[in-house]
Amino acid sequence: METIRLYFDKFIKLNDSEWADFEKCIVKANIAKNEQILKQGEHANFIAFIQEGSFRFFYDKEGEVKITAFFFKGDFVSNYRSFLTGKSSDHFIEAMQEAVIYKINLQELKSLYDKHKNIERLGRLIAENLYLSVANRLDSFLFQTPAERYKGLIERNSRLLQDIPQYMIASYLGVKPETLSRIRKRK
Repeated sequence: METIRLYFDKFIKLNDSEWADFEKCIVKANIAKNEQILKQGEHANFIAFIQEGSFRFFYDKEGEVKITAFFFKGDFVSNYRSFLTGKSSDHFIEAMQEAVIYKINLQELKSLYDKHKNIERLGRLIAENLYLSVANRLDSFLFQTPAERYKGLIERNSRLLQDIPQYMIASYLGVKPETLSRIRKRK
C-alpha cells in the first residue's frame, strides 16, 4: 500500500484521513499468469494499481490479436473508456506473469470523490496523465516510422526487451514480427 501512496504523492499529498478512507476501499488480488482481469464484452468497473507483475491490453479481431498497451509495476490498469462510459470493453486485460494488484471499484471511487475534494483532484490529475500517454501513443502512429516507435519504446521502457515476447512487441508497434527483426538488426 505504501507504493500506492508514494505514487499519489507525486500528484497530490493526501492527509491521513483521506488516505484511511481510500485504503478501506482497496482490495488486494493475486493474479495468475495468463489470467484475465477483464474480458472483451465486460464493463471495466474498476481501476487497479499494479504492485507486482505486468499486463497486456489487447483485442481479438477475427482471431488476430492486437496489443495496444502494456502495464507494469507502478502503473494503473483498466479500460478507462469502459470505466468512464459504462459500456462494454472492446479489450482484454491479461497478466503476462504472476501479479499483485490493488483494485477499487467505480462506485466506491465515486463516493470517495464526493467525500474528499483532494481525492477527486487526484483522480483528475491521474486521468490527465493517462490522457497524455494515449495522445503520445496516437502521435507516434501518425508521425513516426516503426523504427522510431521501437526506439522510443526502448528509451521509455527497456524492460520490454527482457520480459515480453518479440511477437507481442511487434503487435504493439503495429508491425509483423519479421519487420521487428529487421528493425532490431539495424540497431
